[in-house]
Amino acid sequence: MSNGDQHAQPQDIWRETVNEGERRLTREPRGLAATGLVGGLDVMLGLTAVIVLTGAVATITNPELAHVVGSLAFGIALVFVVIGRSELFTENFLVPVGAVYSGRGSRTALARMWSLTLLSNLVGLAIVAAILSIDGVVPQGALDAAGELAKTIEDRNLAAALGSAVIAGLVMTLFTWVALAVGSDGARIALALLIGFLLLGPSLNHAVVSFGEMLIAAFSGTTDMGVAEIAFKEVTAIVGNLAGGLGFVTATRVVQVRGESG
Repeated sequence: MSNGDQHAQPQDIWRETVNEGERRLTREPRGLAATGLVGGLDVMLGLTAVIVLTGAVATITNPELAHVVGSLAFGIALVFVVIGRSELFTENFLVPVGAVYSGRGSRTALARMWSLTLLSNLVGLAIVAAILSIDGVVPQGALDAAGELAKTIEDRNLAAALGSAVIAGLVMTLFTWVALAVGSDGARIALALLIGFLLLGPSLNHAVVSFGEMLIAAFSGTTDMGVAEIAFKEVTAIVGNLAGGLGFVTATRVVQVRGESG
């Protein structure tokens, strides 16, 4: 904090960013993999809440409203991530990048972190998606709701998919910055719930979340998307997320901090 101000100043947030980024970059591969695996599991638990709630609400109203109501539950996943200290691939577009930019980490370590975190996220998603697709684990209405989520992703053309992915990367990287700025777990929980809705409400194309949506639908047979199409959609999400997170948030925060006095 600065001069007794209750709110963290940009320089304070940046110092916290760099310190945390250095810590993340120096972890052993097994630590990176375990943290990413738990992050994938956390996301799938949030998606489970979303599809169950959406499926139930869809029995009494139209699918669009059911989706909006169901999206309110996804923040649970981000609460688990931010309070439980797991990680998503898209959370690492600011913190470790800041450390590398400040000379306190290498690009090689960053590439290792990105690849291990993303791979572990996807493995965690696949494990839970496979379990959810077993007949009787969740109601059929929930699996149908997962199919509708996947259909939204499937129906987007390339421009729309990239645009949605850019916004998703922006939202998640902004979440990282603001989570470092607040001083209590209560504030982080409230922020996670808001960001969760902002991601799921418009079905933003997020490399981890959207992949989980597609996997549930694919494993349960509620989408006709094949492996090649799912892979292409995932690559599109990754590219757009990187552009939104690095280009719209990380770069502008660097300029903001450099422009502060002192």
